[in-house]
Amino acid sequence: MAPKRKASVQTEGSKKRRQGTEEEDSFRSTAEALRAAPADNRVIRVDPSCPFSRNPGIQVHEDYDCTLNQTNIGNNNNKFYIIQLLEEGSRFFCWNRWGRVGEVGQSKMNHFTCLEDAKKDFKKKFWEKTKNKWEERDRFVAQPNKYTLIEVQGEAESQEAVVKVYSGPVRTVVKPCSLDPATQNLITNIFSKEMFKNAMTLMNLDVKKMPLGKLTKQQIARGFEALEALEEAMKNPTGDGQSLEELSSCFYTVIPHNFGRSRPPPINSPDVLQAKKDMLLAIQTYLKQTGNSYRCPDLRHVWKVNREGEGDRFQAHSKLGNRRLLWHGTNVAVVAAILTSGLRIMPHSGG
Repeated sequence: MAPKRKASVQTEGSKKRRQGTEEEDSFRSTAEALRAAPADNRVIRVDPSCPFSRNPGIQVHEDYDCTLNQTNIGNNNNKFYIIQLLEEGSRFFCWNRWGRVGEVGQSKMNHFTCLEDAKKDFKKKFWEKTKNKWEERDRFVAQPNKYTLIEVQGEAESQEAVVKVYSGPVRTVVKPCSLDPATQNLITNIFSKEMFKNAMTLMNLDVKKMPLGKLTKQQIARGFEALEALEEAMKNPTGDGQSLEELSSCFYTVIPHNFGRSRPPPINSPDVLQAKKDMLLAIQTYLKQTGNSYRCPDLRHVWKVNREGEGDRFQAHSKLGNRRLLWHGTNVAVVAAILTSGLRIMPHSGG
């Protein structure tokens, strides 16, 4: 008679390792989802601290608006700089406000009668503070001891889609969608701004009340990248890269924090790093509680995805006989990222 097999005992250490692996996968999947998220349509408002902010006749000229931030832990710097080009008829103003994050700070208003002069003043100040040209802001490169451009959203992101003019609302004629109802619903869900908004509420940090305004999803993704750099530095402390203090300063620069007059604390331990990760985890990437061993979920729809060039890549390995379908359950917020670049298997997860 064959000996009885011993029941496998899961140690506390293996549980912690598995939990850590799941958290790491969740962190990286969230970062991918944020990078792939559709860009926000900015609604630019006059800085609330500007004396003209209550004047309906004054508005920001085009997109001449920027929020800059700089954190340097060593020098106890945690400061912002706001620049706006305002216009009212033939009058133009360059509004500057600066100070420590969390405070109103100081301000200055320059008056101009010529738009080009106002633009020159705006661009000059932007160059002085960032060492980047305003015309090249889409390719912004952070410079040492200079401010970094921060992407913030406007206050009214949920405006009605109807444009009001004197003759009444303008209605846009849109051709009926040719997709079947199930596919329409799928596309609506994976690109829904409301879905991303709900996912963001899972963060411990309320992005609507952040010290320099509500950050865009792309800006939050930069925060994930900064934490990834910190994690790599902790794993390789003897490397020749930036110090933990410098990397912490980078994180606080892209994700502004209000420390009052206190010195920003460096992120120098795994516990502190994990706390910051938890703060940024905006999306639950794995649906852990969608089912259990006593209930089998119903299969409603299946879609076949044909990504350009993918068939050729698979064809190169068509002679392999050992094949197996792999199934991956994920949050709807991550689907767009997977469709964009495929499912990226983490090295430690056995892929």
